[in-house]
Amino acid sequence: MDLYDATIPPLKRLTDAVPRLLACLDDPAQLEARLAADSFSAAEHFCVALGYVARTVMPLTGDEVPEMPMDTDPGAILALAHDMRFLLDQLDRAALNGADTRKITHIAGEAELTQSGRDYALLYALPNAQFHLTLAYATVRMAGAKVGKGDLDGFHIYSPGTSFVSDTPLN
Repeated sequence: MDLYDATIPPLKRLTDAVPRLLACLDDPAQLEARLAADSFSAAEHFCVALGYVARTVMPLTGDEVPEMPMDTDPGAILALAHDMRFLLDQLDRAALNGADTRKITHIAGEAELTQSGRDYALLYALPNAQFHLTLAYATVRMAGAKVGKGDLDGFHIYSPGTSFVSDTPLN
């Protein structure tokens, strides 16, 4: 599988998930929720996840990543999802030619890393994008939004009231 097919379809699915998840909010205040006091809010996780679209693609094409907005208003998050999807839709497959071996130097927390384009995309950028989207999902769910797995992945369908809570211990 080439790098285009390994990165662009999952990033498109990520940009499509954000509007589905936001549509499930009962109250915009659910975006302010945090899983822990020192963690990002759900809104910030959405922004970071969407920022990883540009942070994934642009280094692979040899372009500078612009400063990404951290506007946590629901409308701004939807606009960012739209903008990131537009970026992906405009990307020509040929733009990633040679990206597998391009050396990409970036910051991960406080670490400076240099990776091949393939390792950067598949081992760093895509997992981080999905991490932040999943934490946004978990945070709004914890805050009471009626979101389910299908809203996150766009595949699953469950009957209303389906529960995975069991009295049987997991061990």
